[in-house]
Amino acid sequence: MMLVSIPMYTQAKVTDGGLEQASHSTLPEVHGPFIGVPLLIPVVLSLIPLLMRGRARTSVTAVTTAALAGFIFIGSASIGWFYLPALAAAVAAVTVNKIGRSPSLKMRTAPTGARRKGRPS
Repeated sequence: MMLVSIPMYTQAKVTDGGLEQASHSTLPEVHGPFIGVPLLIPVVLSLIPLLMRGRARTSVTAVTTAALAGFIFIGSASIGWFYLPALAAAVAAVTVNKIGRSPSLKMRTAPTGARRKGRPS
């Protein structure tokens, strides 16, 4: 949303007497309304894992995170850096998902009503 609303381009008209006129333009003003399509690619990539369920979610999250990283790399000369927070969140989602599935980190709970030996009740 920020990329569509804030001025990203500055044009200055300079004459022999100095700066005559400076104008600022937004992405839609320079590239037209269809600039929204490439801007939505990272958003769609971030939403895809939310639609998945079960074991497929982990692999889909990893694939979309890699695709998002590629998009940021390709667009790093212009708008790619604006999507770094989304990449950080996607990497965190992949990491937390892997840690959450680790059997060594799962807590074991005693069945309800069970008594431990050696402790008074």
